[in-house]
Amino acid sequence: MDGEPVGAAVARTGLLAALDLARIPMPVLILAAVVAVLAILALVLLVAVVRTVRAFRAAGAGGRRVSAEKSGSHPLTTYTRNGVAGDPLNVRIVATESQLTTAFAAAGWYRADEIDFVTSLRIVFDSLFARNYPTAPISNLYLFGRRQDYAFERPGKSVRERDHARFWKSGQRSRDGRDIWLGAATHDIAVEFSKVSHLPTHKIAPDVDAERTIVLRDLIATGWVVDQTWELSFGGPVETHNALGDPYYTDGRVAILALANVPVLLPLPLSQVRGPVAARAARAIVSGYRWVLPQSGRLRARAQRLAERAAARVASGVKADRRDEP
Repeated sequence: MDGEPVGAAVARTGLLAALDLARIPMPVLILAAVVAVLAILALVLLVAVVRTVRAFRAAGAGGRRVSAEKSGSHPLTTYTRNGVAGDPLNVRIVATESQLTTAFAAAGWYRADEIDFVTSLRIVFDSLFARNYPTAPISNLYLFGRRQDYAFERPGKSVRERDHARFWKSGQRSRDGRDIWLGAATHDIAVEFSKVSHLPTHKIAPDVDAERTIVLRDLIATGWVVDQTWELSFGGPVETHNALGDPYYTDGRVAILALANVPVLLPLPLSQVRGPVAARAARAIVSGYRWVLPQSGRLRARAQRLAERAAARVASGVKADRRDEP
């Protein structure tokens, strides 16, 4: 053995290894190969996602800078990470932070998950298979030099469609000293490839006023809304498109809501409603608040319920008349 050439020793070792592999059953070899390929693909995907997340974070600097420069005291739209005008601002709410989150919890809306590796993979998977993801992440938009402070959503049949609203603390205060929150409410109707970035994103419904109405209706139904007024934002009806190329139209008005100025005893759990189970628990908690809310809010909610019932009766009567027609 001592005198055996190095090349012969290497060849002999390779032959023994080949003989050992030959003894391994073919199904086991195939399974090992599949596992190896999947591991490599997972590694490649992980690297790609990490690079994409880093790129988006770096690109977000543009949105922060431009939004800080252009927001002013009465901004009309949000801004994307590239500093381009995004969705219109169509809701303004006077409330403390705990009152805002409690009212949305009472309305059955969820807090959106943060964008990270796990949630990004899940939203892609659920989009492909039309699965539900009640707290799916919402892409960042910018105002006042920062991304949204809160993002709320009400899920649809699948992750492809949902009601959602982003809110920013404006830095301004109402006469009673509470914060004024600016919101952009839009309705996602499909997942598509962006005409701008060519990446998968949500397409919004063109009628953004309809989504504004949904937010108002759901909040009023809780009894938390004690006052509602309107203000012109764009100066009149507008028909344009957002930064992703999705067309939208609006009457140019902003709904201004004042929430009940009552203390919230359990603000932390009510600000973290991130799924159906948490939503049921939150509703059980906030149901006790209903009787300490001002009468004006409870009467407004009752008037809305009666109006909806009357409209439903009229609609059912019209359908019955149509069925009776020859």
